[in-house]
Amino acid sequence: MEAPVETVSPIPAHVLDIWAIVLVILATIVVMTSVLFCPAVTVIIYRIRTNPARSETV
Repeated sequence: MEAPVETVSPIPAHVLDIWAIVLVILATIVVMTSVLFCPAVTVIIYRIRTNPARSETV
């Protein structure tokens, strides 16, 4: 009798493709950058809009 041959499915080299990993990293960088800079930008815009106009003649 012949011994049964074990069929092992090949293990993928990467769970995700390289391009998917790069996209996840870039998306993370964009999100973290917007989290850091958006509050500062909104404060600057608020202060510019609420301050009186500086074009008055002295």
